[in-house]
Amino acid sequence: MARELELNVRPIFSTPLLVFSIPEAERLNAELKRAVLAREASEPAYHDREVIGWSSPHDMSMMDWAGGPLKTLFEYVIQVATQATEYSERTGKATQRPAWQVVEIWANVQRSGGSNGSHAHPGSFWSGVYYVDAGDISETEKNGGELQLFDPRGCLPRMLAPYLRYAIPELHDAGNTISFTPASGQCVMFPGWQYHAVAPYIGKAPRISVAFNLDPILPK
Repeated sequence: MARELELNVRPIFSTPLLVFSIPEAERLNAELKRAVLAREASEPAYHDREVIGWSSPHDMSMMDWAGGPLKTLFEYVIQVATQATEYSERTGKATQRPAWQVVEIWANVQRSGGSNGSHAHPGSFWSGVYYVDAGDISETEKNGGELQLFDPRGCLPRMLAPYLRYAIPELHDAGNTISFTPASGQCVMFPGWQYHAVAPYIGKAPRISVAFNLDPILPK
């Protein structure tokens, strides 16, 4: 009679997806929504081949026309980045955590038919998006607009054996695309190398978000 062997399974190569709600979101969202929609009405869209919709330049200029609520928002964002990151052992500072700076901010407005093609944010350790107004997005309504996150290992597991999956729930996403349905007031952060996209949106209300990149402030 065959004996059942003890199996030690350790899922490896995890990718962090940080999801958190921002305090004061109702006030911040009202201020940001007014500023972004006013900017959309007065300025042409920044040229971005990946985007179908309106976006502002990918720099720090948004602080000039929406700086008040952004300062509050990024206090929380930097707090999360600090909590989720530490120095590696090779630095001799493994018990310490680096400081962070916002290096790029831009607003996005997507109306019906809007989307964002697959891309990454090379050069930044953390990237993220804050949802000022998620629009008509929900898990029950089929209006699209979800944040799509692609397995950084590629689709190889499904290409080789699409009829199989690993018998471990934590690995059922291997080779798949994960769809995240956001809500207004939520912030999502992920590594800058993580490829992501926005599914085509067909809702009636505008979908408004603020994207950003963070870099560490390294000691001299």
